[in-house]
Amino acid sequence: MGTHIDCIIPKEKDYSIDEIKHKLKTVFERLKPEYLHLEKYGTFTKNLDGNWWIKHIPSENGEPEYIKGEGDSFSIDIYKKVICIGSIERFSSLYFEERNISQKLFKILTELSNEFRTSDKMLIGAGGFGETDHIMDMVYYEDADFDQVCKKMTELNGIPANDLSELNEKSWFLKK
Repeated sequence: MGTHIDCIIPKEKDYSIDEIKHKLKTVFERLKPEYLHLEKYGTFTKNLDGNWWIKHIPSENGEPEYIKGEGDSFSIDIYKKVICIGSIERFSSLYFEERNISQKLFKILTELSNEFRTSDKMLIGAGGFGETDHIMDMVYYEDADFDQVCKKMTELNGIPANDLSELNEKSWFLKK
């Protein structure tokens, strides 16, 4: 199973660096108890402060342009057609109830993604030796959109989970 979590959503509009920082800070302030719970019980989440660094990565040497950011053990990558929000917590943290972070982690991922979408579309999968590696290459190199990502995930990994309890048997979750 994956070394981290990728949450992929459709990119519905363009955002400035300041807008992105504001949205991410807003979620941190609103969900501070959830973040602190994650810091206390999570394996990798440490030293939370709500600050993010966000950088525009220009197109160079045939590589596409995108926006990249990190903060408080989460990341955001904004590509041409999708946004990927990542967590360094293990994918299994979403379904191992004994770790005591699954609901809080899922809430943070959901709320972060809600800041950048108006639709209900959201995909969560295992990253890093996981199910999203090929998908992220498609997003980066081929400008794949959300529907293309979902189609490829189904092709590669089968039917998605409908809720967190199914993630111990299925490697990805889809909300459409």
